[in-house]
Amino acid sequence: MTTSSRKPPARRAAKPAVTFADVRSKIQRPRRVVDLIMDAAAAAEIEAMEELLARAQRHDEANDTTTACEIAVSLQQMEAQAESSRVRFVLEAITHRAYQALRAEHPPTKEQIEQAAARGGRDEPAFDADTFAPALVEAQLVEPKPADSEEFAAFWDELSDGQLARLWGAAIGIQFETGELGPPSQAAADVLRSFGVTTA
Repeated sequence: MTTSSRKPPARRAAKPAVTFADVRSKIQRPRRVVDLIMDAAAAAEIEAMEELLARAQRHDEANDTTTACEIAVSLQQMEAQAESSRVRFVLEAITHRAYQALRAEHPPTKEQIEQAAARGGRDEPAFDADTFAPALVEAQLVEPKPADSEEFAAFWDELSDGQLARLWGAAIGIQFETGELGPPSQAAADVLRSFGVTTA
């Protein structure tokens, strides 16, 4: 009877325990980019000019004219004007402590509490939306940065309701985002597979 000289498999080295320093080094608070066309009048004009161009094309086809060409040039100029007014706002969630402190600085007014009660709400508003919304957006704004609070306040006062809603919606949304991942992108896997690239 012979004894086997095979050595037992080597044990894998245990992974070092994760420390809180490791965890903290990974923290990246949620960010969101909000693209806003600041020249909303130009954007609205584009829609009207697109309809005008479609009518001009039908007119030209029926009457052998070229009115659509001039309108097309004007439409492109208006599109360029609107596009040049696009601003990329980058927002980043603030810490939960900073959020709670900021919210405490903007309690709901007596009128807002009464209005909520009159609508049949059981809970009073968590904050004064009129003052808390711009305060949160300003606190989260990474890019572009206003020179000071006065400059930001002037900017906020000049926005439309729709523009305000885009920024405020993004700000409150990322503040409560968890950053959890969904399933891996099937589209990305399919594209890579079509190029002969395999992933683990």
